[in-house]
Amino acid sequence: MLHARLFKERQVFRSQCFQPLRSGLGTAVPYEPDPSDAYLDGNPSIDRPLFVQFCANSPDDLWEAAKYVAPFCDAIDLNLGCPQGIARKGFYGAFLQEHWDLVYKLVNILHKNLDIPVTAKMRILETKEKTLEYAKVILSAGASIITVHGRQRDQKGHKTGLADWSVIRYLRENLPQDTVIFANGNILRHTDIDKCLEETGADAVMSAEGNLYDPTIFAQPPGSGEHSGEYWQGRD
Repeated sequence: MLHARLFKERQVFRSQCFQPLRSGLGTAVPYEPDPSDAYLDGNPSIDRPLFVQFCANSPDDLWEAAKYVAPFCDAIDLNLGCPQGIARKGFYGAFLQEHWDLVYKLVNILHKNLDIPVTAKMRILETKEKTLEYAKVILSAGASIITVHGRQRDQKGHKTGLADWSVIRYLRENLPQDTVIFANGNILRHTDIDKCLEETGADAVMSAEGNLYDPTIFAQPPGSGEHSGEYWQGRD
């Protein structure tokens, strides 16, 4: 996640956090990058497809930041799910979920001005019904995909608990059939993926902590006898 205002204002922040070109990221004016100058982030040979996620509370800041990265990615994602204290202090992430007009403006400015899709990641609210109405606001603003974390904002630290997949299923059943939903929460191992898709009806899953613990979480394990000495396979 990148902080939109800092990304817009500080060259050093951009240089540290997003490195698409060997020559540096110097302009926010849309242009066709030189393929021979490709470096790390968004490099077509090693880092695509790529969604770039921002947190923001100002539509103008978000738009200005997005212009820097749009030529090098496939979508811009708005973080509406961060529950941490720094997000409360900075007024972004899940702490925007009571401010639906602002959320609409943040998504919509990207939808109207970008040539690539805008997506958003949200948390569930106090009830299924309220979560549905919130999701409808985000989608009506122009989000092509919503990622739904099945935990409420206060579920963090010692109160983390389990994600509620039933709320994601409720969204699946009550939003238009062509709505693209990614499910998030409780994805700790490869076997959780199919279970989540079945229980939620989501189109895909997202994993954060699980992917950090196990970078191969989305890969099938090698078959018996097919793995090298670097792979350990225990008994069932």
